[in-house]
Amino acid sequence: MNLNIKNHKRFYVLLSLMCLCYSFCHAEYNHELGLSGGTAFYLGDANHITPFNRPKWTAGAFYRYNIDTRWAVKLDVNYAEVEGDTRDFGYVLPNNQPYARFERGFVDIQAAVEFNFFDIGENSYYKKKFDATPYILIGVGLCAYNDLYGGSNMFEFSIPIAIGGKWKINKRLTLGIQWSIHKLFTDKFDVTGDNNKILNNPTGAPNVGFLDTDFYSLANISLSVNLFDTKKYCR
Repeated sequence: MNLNIKNHKRFYVLLSLMCLCYSFCHAEYNHELGLSGGTAFYLGDANHITPFNRPKWTAGAFYRYNIDTRWAVKLDVNYAEVEGDTRDFGYVLPNNQPYARFERGFVDIQAAVEFNFFDIGENSYYKKKFDATPYILIGVGLCAYNDLYGGSNMFEFSIPIAIGGKWKINKRLTLGIQWSIHKLFTDKFDVTGDNNKILNNPTGAPNVGFLDTDFYSLANISLSVNLFDTKKYCR
């Protein structure tokens, strides 16, 4: 009888310890799927330095894998439209051409690494956890568009750099805002026909410098769903 009582006591002590340990465990939702939308603009020979000039629209979807509370990797797919017109700035073009304008739709695909400035998530039991954080992002991308002037599909590499912010509404939902600049390695992104072909290296320089090629920018807000309770971190 005394042996049974001792065994029951050991069982309840073990059960209590297991419950205590579980109470210090934190679930982490490492996978996120989200949708985004916002505005897009262009920087190039028809707009040298003015952000958000002639803004158009962008929409997309993304997947994010949260490595820990500071680091994440992100895959983005967006469709966007941009336009430019040299008359907005009074640019003087060669050969007495009065102006040049263009419109372009394109698909942007990118893979990037994010760094959060504050710990965000459920697993930072040994630090102060934040529900919101600013972050920076850098990666590699591919810009795909139809070259109406050349009659072919174009695929151009890009370097996306971004700043943004995240706010965990709850364990499952995250609200975000992001502004990215995408560096292209071509000066023909703004060429769609004979009327704007002068935007491809208008000065006729033998070598186009790193900053002389085209850029585009995406500014959007997003909402993502945190999926799959894949990890538990115990204190």
